[in-house]
Amino acid sequence: MGRPRKGARVPASTERRAAAVVTGASSGIGRALAVRFAATVEQLVLIGRDRARLDAVARQAESQGAQVSCHVTRLDAPAELDALALALGKLPALSALLHAAGEYASDPVAASKASDFDRLLAVNLRAPYVLTRALLDPLQRGSGDIVFINSSAAGQRRAELSAYGASKAGLVAFADSLRQECNPLGLRVLSVFLGATATPLQAHIHARAGRRYEPTTLLQAEDVAAIVHAALALPRGAEVTDLHLRPAAAHRAG
Repeated sequence: MGRPRKGARVPASTERRAAAVVTGASSGIGRALAVRFAATVEQLVLIGRDRARLDAVARQAESQGAQVSCHVTRLDAPAELDALALALGKLPALSALLHAAGEYASDPVAASKASDFDRLLAVNLRAPYVLTRALLDPLQRGSGDIVFINSSAAGQRRAELSAYGASKAGLVAFADSLRQECNPLGLRVLSVFLGATATPLQAHIHARAGRRYEPTTLLQAEDVAAIVHAALALPRGAEVTDLHLRPAAAHRAG
């Protein structure tokens, strides 16, 4: 399932944390997180659906000294997800679990499909639940952090986003409850609520709505990764619980 890759050797003087797992690592925010964390962890585990794109991210991460393994997995396929969870649960220690994979759909309820609702719940909510549960022991051994990349839609009640909004609101509830359980174990839980971000998914959303896509006016995935990395770099006595990011008004008007 996963193919280990050997990266460049890390100088002994470089202090790195144990390992990071990134879902949705083949593009967008997941890719940016993988590249950002590659410089600060010994081992990087990349999860995505596209082997060629995962390998490209892996090569970039390896150039920063991380040892990289890639897992091509469909998070909405229960058997594949369970096999992945079983494999990753054997990690000796985990410093960061970064949930960046996500699915999107926008339809009126009357025109929607139950299969789309099931897919959104599977990727946006069930997969983070299954992987987090499987990795709690490695996270505790690594004094780790759990990050959920969420959406501003989680707190909004917008027409045609009932299924997507429900999956993201469910992720908020999971993260908030998990934090109460994990803090006594020395683990931190961060939810990141994003406005429109320049990613392939956002390009698709604009195209479907017939709107012009101008990525320079949106949040940049690299900036999101930098802020997440900075939040986790805080001393263990401090915890950022929620981050809300959106494109700056002047930048949008730009």
